[in-house]
Amino acid sequence: MTFGVQLLIILNVATYIIEYFFHFPLSYFGALQANWWTTFSVWQLITYQFIHQGFWHLFSNMLGLYFLGPDVERTLGTNRFFSLYFLSGILGGLGWSLLSPYGFCVGASGAIFGVLGAYAALYPKRELVLILFPFMPIKAWVFVLLIGAYEFMHTLAVGSGSHVANAAHLGGGIAGYIYATITGRPDILHKLNQKLGPKEKPPVNRAEIDRILDKAAQHGMHTLTKTERDTLKRAGRQ
Repeated sequence: MTFGVQLLIILNVATYIIEYFFHFPLSYFGALQANWWTTFSVWQLITYQFIHQGFWHLFSNMLGLYFLGPDVERTLGTNRFFSLYFLSGILGGLGWSLLSPYGFCVGASGAIFGVLGAYAALYPKRELVLILFPFMPIKAWVFVLLIGAYEFMHTLAVGSGSHVANAAHLGGGIAGYIYATITGRPDILHKLNQKLGPKEKPPVNRAEIDRILDKAAQHGMHTLTKTERDTLKRAGRQ
């Protein structure tokens, strides 16, 4: 198991033990309220990811993290993996709170769906064997597409009336897929840098330099335009 996955599992299990065995009310101030912005409870976008409603809620999330997380972390690196995890959880929580006028949201599902989306982006053709269908391997991209369609349809059909935060799942999965596509694919990063990076200007034409120098010698440097001055500076650097 990788360091990041191990640490996240330990934190989630420790939070569960503190709340359910020591009866410390972490949910009281850590669960994500639907109207969290009215009380400026920004921390809830992070803390809700470590609080679960019961053992099976915790177990299912940690099981997904255990199986899918290590490969994603090895590819992205631990720092980017943490960024992926928490960004997916935060955006998933934001998506849920925008669609839910009341109630609260807990669990790492949004972040786990982010890991799942990242897994499909990094290893789209890798086959997964599901517990429910052990004899039917399915490619990662197909599985994510199907589960994403389910979450989308369920969000449209049920909206805020469901006990399951489908909007958080959907938002986290989309965030994770996009994040891994950009940061985990060197070819895409190179193309993005070419588009967003500073544009290299073409080499200065020698004839143009001679013309500008002749003009400066005959009429003085003060007669040069800003463009001509910039051309001389570029020629000096080149």
